[in-house]
Amino acid sequence: MSQKEEQENLQIKQRPNESSATDATLEPERKSRFDLSSKARKRLWAAAMLLCIAAIVAGVYLTYTAFLAGGFLKAVAVNGSSQVLFGSDMLIGYTTERADDQIDGRSVVVDTSGGERSFSFKLYNYLPGDKNKVNDKEVNVRLTVTAQNASSGWSVSQKIGDADWSVIQQIGSGVDLEFKANHATDYKYKVTFSKDDLQNNVVFTIKAEVLDKSPGTNLKLLAVKVAPSQQATVTPAGVTGAGVGNVESLDAYSYRVTVTGAKTRVTIKWGEDVELDPHFETNHSDATVDRSGRTASFDMDPGSQTINFYQAPGKGRPSSWDSVVTSCTGMTVENASTTG
Repeated sequence: MSQKEEQENLQIKQRPNESSATDATLEPERKSRFDLSSKARKRLWAAAMLLCIAAIVAGVYLTYTAFLAGGFLKAVAVNGSSQVLFGSDMLIGYTTERADDQIDGRSVVVDTSGGERSFSFKLYNYLPGDKNKVNDKEVNVRLTVTAQNASSGWSVSQKIGDADWSVIQQIGSGVDLEFKANHATDYKYKVTFSKDDLQNNVVFTIKAEVLDKSPGTNLKLLAVKVAPSQQATVTPAGVTGAGVGNVESLDAYSYRVTVTGAKTRVTIKWGEDVELDPHFETNHSDATVDRSGRTASFDMDPGSQTINFYQAPGKGRPSSWDSVVTSCTGMTVENASTTG
């Protein structure tokens, strides 16, 4: 083999090594361009997480803003307890029709800040304490307020929003009220009367009769008989009782008991023609009741409350309040004085 051929063969053998050397030189350079350090990767992950959180917060804010702008309310479907979404802070709900003499009574301490006396009530179609939970169906009612033993100067006023109280002239014949579906609504009223009417045992009958096309409630009536009373201010301890209304025209009898001066243990006795309210013990957890002996005792703070009686089965109508409640006495804890 010639010297020239030996040189060519030697060059051919060296070429792969040269290529490998060249690749080995370029590899670190390629890695340096694309290989990220651990710190750099952590920074990228942190940036990505911040972007995700920002997107979530922005989405929640925009959704909440749209909710407020639209004035939306949560509509709650009416069910067996739908009266929760149509009710009153004073009136009692009934699922059946009731005559005036079948409506339960309630004693109310009246506002005495002015020359006249007053008390207030309201009707609403939402969950008390949360107007966002509103009846999703319509309710229509006719409101009436009538008075017994009141002077001619009594009146009923309505308040809408922030406006002043305005007197309703036709309240005796009825005022129609509309509670629209999915719209939180309340109607506020104030009954005003002379302070002298308290001495005459004035009674107000308030009724909100549910009209046709009222799918938002299973109630037939919201109603109550209000016997206003004034907070006692006299210091001597005492107990008094008086019947509410004309006993000869009633089938249910509301007897108002008033305590003055100090907390008193009240004892009442009733006649054989009537029976005590069956829920009396439930409403007076400290009461001692002897129904066969027709007597009941309970603790009462200064003020007034109404005790209900009903005509006893098989008995005639009482002829006077004295035959309804035969005795009303009281004894304070510290002073064993009794007032009849």
